[in-house]
Amino acid sequence: PVVPLVKRESTMKCHVKSSPQHGKGVFAQEAIIAGECVMVFSGELLHRTQVDFNDYHLQVGEDVYIGPSGGADDYVNHSCEPNCGFQNGLELVAMRDIAVGEELTWDYSSAIDEAGFDGFPCCCGSANCRGQVTSFRDLPQDAQARLRPWLLPYLLAKYFSV
Repeated sequence: PVVPLVKRESTMKCHVKSSPQHGKGVFAQEAIIAGECVMVFSGELLHRTQVDFNDYHLQVGEDVYIGPSGGADDYVNHSCEPNCGFQNGLELVAMRDIAVGEELTWDYSSAIDEAGFDGFPCCCGSANCRGQVTSFRDLPQDAQARLRPWLLPYLLAKYFSV
């Protein structure tokens, strides 16, 4: 099954193109205002044992993931200072106004929560880069607090008893 969890339409104000950060990325082709839903992540619902960790995937539960959708959501890159975050399930929402041509990013640690996950090097280039993308559980408390409004529902329930 495909899991879109759509509550509102995305803006369709973005497109995939070459990114200096990681091959391909998603960029604003029109101005996006803070609070606007830029896209909704979707893909096949998978158990952890079915995930190809060399392919696009998103953890959405303790052992639950969605696989690649084939859409723009597969190409949104990580940043330690993202301009987007999750709300209302799998809606990627602008955290602030985003200018035309700006790359859309979200903090991958707002979805990852794997025990023993070694992480991977971060190449976001932000002034506050943590240097490593890790599980939410391994982030410092100040970073966890900053990400709280942008977490996927399973992490909110697990760490903040929502």
